[in-house]
Amino acid sequence: MSAQLQPLAAPLLETARRLIGALQQEPSVEMRLALAKRVVRQLGDDAYPVFLKILLIVAESEDTAAKQLVADLLAAAARRMDLPSGPLSAWGGSSGEGAGMNAHTRRRLLGPIEYLTVWHCQQTQRPMLEEALYADAVRKLLALFDLNPELRELYAGKLGSDAGGELEGTYTRDTRDILSRMAQRWRKPQSTPDEVVRAALRGDAPDTPVPPGWIVHRL
Repeated sequence: MSAQLQPLAAPLLETARRLIGALQQEPSVEMRLALAKRVVRQLGDDAYPVFLKILLIVAESEDTAAKQLVADLLAAAARRMDLPSGPLSAWGGSSGEGAGMNAHTRRRLLGPIEYLTVWHCQQTQRPMLEEALYADAVRKLLALFDLNPELRELYAGKLGSDAGGELEGTYTRDTRDILSRMAQRWRKPQSTPDEVVRAALRGDAPDTPVPPGWIVHRL
């Protein structure tokens, strides 16, 4: 784990454990969804990456029950078209279209995969996410999402639909291309997360070492 991330590991791990424990205590899907959305709201608009880190903690864990719980919960959210989302500012248009720092910014709520892809491909309020980190995070999230076939089908369909539309300038051409390739490959029944990421990035995922994740044996 990199030095700058190490101080965050313990509190995030504890937050993930508490969230999973709370979700397991809730008897209904509606209450679980409300709880997950409340966590996102409490983190604040600028801290959605913290929620993504919590998802990655679950994805990297060996707690199969916790992973299935989260995948099933996100499937229910996808059915309602209400995935926990976070905002990113977007400099509208494709490369060269409104890319200056004085350009009009747009903010749109984005689900986990879309948020990471915009963060990687576009100028936003955050420094652009390196390709190695992007590929690593998306690969782990896809493995988590694949635990629920309905979530895989619905989310892949959403990505394909998003990639086919302008969405008021939210996505650049590069972002739409990546989302489109990802959706097409993810829809193939036997495709693996590695294959989906490679297809999305037009080649093998980068070999650049990434900071090791947080492996959790039991949440």
